[in-house]
Amino acid sequence: MASNNSSHAEGMPQLDFSTFPNQIFWMVVFCVVLFAVVKIFIIPRMEDIFANRRKVIDGSIFKAEEIKQRVEEIELQIEKELSEAKAQCNNILQTSNDTIKNQINLALEDSKKATAEIIQDAEKRLKVLRDGSDETIKKLSDELVSEIINKVIATK
Repeated sequence: MASNNSSHAEGMPQLDFSTFPNQIFWMVVFCVVLFAVVKIFIIPRMEDIFANRRKVIDGSIFKAEEIKQRVEEIELQIEKELSEAKAQCNNILQTSNDTIKNQINLALEDSKKATAEIIQDAEKRLKVLRDGSDETIKKLSDELVSEIINKVIATK
């Protein structure tokens, strides 16, 4: 059976004004304890974690900057060595070209001399052949003339 006692308030017990001081006390105690726990335990640990992370990040950034500087130095050194190698290559090519041109010029001069000698020899042989052929022609013509004369005289 339901009691009709007036000592019990009707409605929600949280809104009963008679329990407000007790609720306020425990809420203040809970907030103070929570604040103390957060202030004493949680925040220092978080600060340590963040400090360690900052140290690691700063160390990584410093190392990255050092590596970047080394890479830039190496790139400059590579470019310098590459330009020196190109210069050496150009010098070698130039000396090779000069040497080859000199050898070609010497070979051309030698071939011109050899060709001139061959032409002179050929001209000498042709002269000898012409002189010999002139004499042979004269002999043959003399013989033919004498035979023709003999045959003409013999026929008359």
